[in-house]
This record gives sequence, C-alpha cells and structure tokens, in this order.
Amino acid sequence: MQTNILAVTGNPMLHSLSPVLMNGAIAQKKINYRYLRLPVESAQEAMEVFKKLHLSGMNVTAPFKNDIIKFLDQLTPNAQKAQAVNCVFWKDNCLIGDNSDISGVEISIKNYYSLFSNNKMLVIGSGGAVPAIIIAGQNLGLDVTVAARNVEALIKLKERFNVSTKDIKNISDFVNDYSVIVQALPSGIKVFDPNILTAQHLILDANYKDSIFEKPAEKIGYKFLSGKNWLVNQAVPAFKLFTGLDTDAKTMYNALDNEKFKFDKKIALTGFMGVGKTTSGKKLASLLGYKFVDLDDEIEAAEGMKISKIFETKGEDYFRFIEQKMLSNYADREKIVLSCGGGTVKNSDNRNILREKFLNIWLYASAAWCIDGLDVSNRPLLQCENPLVVAEKMLDQRIDYYADAAFAIIYVENLNSDDIAKKIYGQISKTFGV
Repeated sequence: MQTNILAVTGNPMLHSLSPVLMNGAIAQKKINYRYLRLPVESAQEAMEVFKKLHLSGMNVTAPFKNDIIKFLDQLTPNAQKAQAVNCVFWKDNCLIGDNSDISGVEISIKNYYSLFSNNKMLVIGSGGAVPAIIIAGQNLGLDVTVAARNVEALIKLKERFNVSTKDIKNISDFVNDYSVIVQALPSGIKVFDPNILTAQHLILDANYKDSIFEKPAEKIGYKFLSGKNWLVNQAVPAFKLFTGLDTDAKTMYNALDNEKFKFDKKIALTGFMGVGKTTSGKKLASLLGYKFVDLDDEIEAAEGMKISKIFETKGEDYFRFIEQKMLSNYADREKIVLSCGGGTVKNSDNRNILREKFLNIWLYASAAWCIDGLDVSNRPLLQCENPLVVAEKMLDQRIDYYADAAFAIIYVENLNSDDIAKKIYGQISKTFGV
C-alpha cells in the first residue's frame, strides 16, 4: 500500500521537531503515513517537491509562510486574515492554505483564563509569527499591544489589526501592565529582566528551548509556557487537516519525551541511482572533514567483482544480504558520510538502521534526471530496451522505502555535485554547528 508522505518545509529545517510529533501520532493511529523534513531555498521549490512527490500535506515555517500563498488555490479565513500559511493540504482537488498557529496560541493560553486579570496581552516582536499571535489574542477577547524595534513593521501591524504599539526600548516600564505576555523573538534575545515579573503573569515564549523565562518562573511563580506548548497545540489541528483523524496533545508530548535521535556525526545519503550520492557525498565529506564511504564500492572490494557480476552469478538476494552486513558494520562508526546503493532501502532492516543510526538524507530527483547520461553498464537493472520506463517504475516502487528511512528530503534536480554538497552542509552546519 502506498505511503502518504507529509512534510514540514522551511530554511533551516533539520532542527524541526514537527516530524517527532506527527510521526508519534501516526504510529499511535497505525496509519500508512510518513512525515519528513524538507529544507528548501524557496516556496517555489517546496511546492515543486510537494507536487512531484504527491504529498498529502505540508507544514510551512520560516521564511516561507507568506511566499507560499501565491502557489495555493484558496485560503481559510484564519490564513486570509493572517496572510500567512503554515498548513498546505488538498481538498476537492484544490490546494488549501490554513494557519493552525492561531489555534496553537489560543489552545495554549485559554486554559489559564484565570490569569487574564486585566485582559491585556503584550506581544514582543514583529516577525512572521506575530500576526497569528495577535489574531489568537483578539479571538480570546484580549486587548493586544505589540512592542518591537521595527517602527515600520509596527505601523503595518497597527493598520492591519487595530492594535496598540510601543517602542521596545522602554519595555521594562510597561511590561507589568499586561497579564498575558507572548515573546516572539529569536532565541537568546533579552529585552527585559524576567525577575521584574510577578506571580500573576502568564508567559508564552515561542522558543522551543533555552527560554530566558523558564528558570525565573520557578522562583517567582508566574505561569510559563514554552514554544513546545505552541508547537504541539498547532500540530494537533494540522494532523486532522492532513489525515482526517483526531489526535491529542498527550500523544505528541509522549512522542517528544521518547525521542532518542542524536546527531553523532554519521550521515547516510540514500536515493535513486544516478542522483549524485557518490559525487556529492565525497564533497560533503570533505566539507565536514569526515571519511567518505561508498557502500557499493565496499561490497565490490569485499567480493572481488563488480556489482553486475554479483547479480549475474549470485543473484540479487545474495547482494542484498552482503549489503545489509556492510551497512551494519558502518552503523557504529563516527565522522563518516555513507553513500548507499539505490536499492539499499528495499530491506526493512536496512531502513531501520538508516533511520535509527544515521542522519539519513534522501536525495530526490526525477528518474529522467537521474539516468540522463548515466552509464548503465554496471547497472544490471537498467540493462534493457527502455531504461527510462524501467527507471521510472523502479523509482515509483521505492518512494515508500526512501520515505520510511529518511530523516529529511533534499531536492537535487538540476543541481551539480558541488551545489548538492553545499546545500546539505548548510543545513547540517546551521542545525548541529559542525
């Protein structure tokens, strides 16, 4: 049965916790879906992959929540009002954009209604997430004020949403006038000392971790909500949009608690033959200072013959057996970039190893692009009258396997090996600091 692929797109993207939440709910529901990260350079690229892979739905994050709109057929009222989209899905053969960020804020704070002592909300920041926060606050009947440095952005927000605005440089003088405070600034930015707050405050920080408000909350006693609250509470309605099924916050929090992935300097590249795993993998390894390993080359060296000869004399089943042993041998190495054969993912044990032991990047491009100019003399499965027809069928049959094993998708069509290596390196360095 064909897997329904979902994704979250943005730039950078490898840090995203959305796949943890969504795949946790998918596992709990036992449905045939897989949710992946899709780092892209533009909203146009995201939509190109969306359509080529026939994605069932896609979350959208910075910096493409506005840019994605022009590629959609229709917006929900929330997305229309925010002029920002974080959910793309199909309905009646139309591409619909929604904004579940609004629901995420509402759900996060409405359970603490007793703390809305003066029904006044202060939003700190003027970036792309702010419209959703403003709309959520207004939906809850709160009088919203926005404080930021960007005067032009404040003017636009005031005109669009009829909110009050303040200069952030004086925030310490007025922050205590608001019972509900939502910070939407990048991690690490501190515009006032949290110790001036009181136990009567409710604080929602959009950051997932390292919030400046978390530790003081223990001492002062105000209610602190991290970005994980918002993340989970926007993901619950998004899951319903994508799958048609209900889930709950508890399921997603459990998935976060049980998440075990740790980047330990093992990268695998999977994808169809000819997609560029070896050529780009060598250059990626050089950029990272890691060792490059080509799994097919290792098998040929161990067997003393070309892969085509192994297929001819010993059969594909034998080749896959050796391939699995070889992959297992590298699963405990560090500082390696491993290029896998196009069919490595056909084996379920291999997929488990790739998913659990490696940062596995699925390099995706069309079959036509992959085999254009490819030497098929050592490609036994393409030694036929019409290689393109066979290749398209093979890729279509393997899409589910690639998706099942992948941590992220990198779209590489029309990119050379240098571009592919730099694209992957950029995502890894931004996320893991290598």
